[in-house]
Amino acid sequence: MVESQPFGRYFRPDTSPTDEDGSEAILYTMRNDSLVVRIMDLGATIVGIEAPDRDGNPTDVLLGFDSASSYFPTAQGAYFGMTIGPSANRVAGGRVPIGDTVFWLPPNEGPNNLHTDPLLGLHARRWDAEVDPHADAITFAIARDEDLGEFCWHDADGKLRRGGLPGNRVFRVRYELEGACLRVSMSADTDAPTFINLTNHSYFNLAGEGSGTVLDQEIQIFAERFVAIDDASLPDGELRPVAGTPFDFRSMKPIGRDIACDDDQIAHGGGYDHCFCIDGYDEAGLGAPRRAVRAVDPASGRGMELWTTLPGVQLYTGNFLPACDGVDAPQGKAGHAYGARSGFALEPEYYPDTPSHPGFPSAIFKPEHPYRAVSEYRFFTV
Repeated sequence: MVESQPFGRYFRPDTSPTDEDGSEAILYTMRNDSLVVRIMDLGATIVGIEAPDRDGNPTDVLLGFDSASSYFPTAQGAYFGMTIGPSANRVAGGRVPIGDTVFWLPPNEGPNNLHTDPLLGLHARRWDAEVDPHADAITFAIARDEDLGEFCWHDADGKLRRGGLPGNRVFRVRYELEGACLRVSMSADTDAPTFINLTNHSYFNLAGEGSGTVLDQEIQIFAERFVAIDDASLPDGELRPVAGTPFDFRSMKPIGRDIACDDDQIAHGGGYDHCFCIDGYDEAGLGAPRRAVRAVDPASGRGMELWTTLPGVQLYTGNFLPACDGVDAPQGKAGHAYGARSGFALEPEYYPDTPSHPGFPSAIFKPEHPYRAVSEYRFFTV
């Protein structure tokens, strides 16, 4: 059974926050004997996941807020729990070649694009919700018409530029609770070739949100290679072996063990902010989800595994939290303050900046080849 309740009003930055303006978000709750999951229609956002420790005591392991207005527009720079798209992660120069045509995304991180747009990405839109009466599941959907003129900006010469991506598209995210597993199925259909790279941007702290840093929590990443980056956090084209580097998580180790070591890649990301190439990816078909990451909080015994069909997972250790676009950070749940490394994000995705690297798995989708991806968050105790 899925429950729903109001989750507060949120406002576009160009509107006045009065009772007559804004929209009211809806919070949906799924629960069973293992987990409680809360999801909001604004941004198809995972708001909370309550999971038990080794003694059976549940706590919320997701960083987040107590009302919709703290998610958007206040904290959109950190994207807590939100669905990111149509373009997740970074694109160099915002340049997206599709066939013989180059399309453009707006520069919002220096000259480059990050997560589509802070105010116009899918995370900033209210999605339609449909509850499945036969399962603990809910599907969010949103239509996005061809937006070739939606993004506007001025270039270095002061010239007005317009950009966007082709195709009339319909995006869907289905959340399904089954035992101790939250399954997230993402899809997108288009009537023209287009670029799609979706992800979820949840921050986890397996000791409980607001409990401090995650540096002593341990992770294992099932990846022999990672995507090396330059000093702008863009891929330099090398899929570098993890062996002998701070990025070797092939065996369990604390997140904080190598996070401050003298390494150019660590310096570029201010810690970990890198995509790992998950073993066993088959570009020919969707296939079954593969085990990508195992994470454990030794103190509580609470653990989680991420399984996904996607080729990569971005590990971001919250190096710059709070990241709220220059405004004061809103208080987290129950007034908690989220500082640097108070959570880690695991973002299933196509590799960043795939349009610039033909050797990376392609994220160009067509009417006959729609976007499909499945990720599972499987909780356990040790």
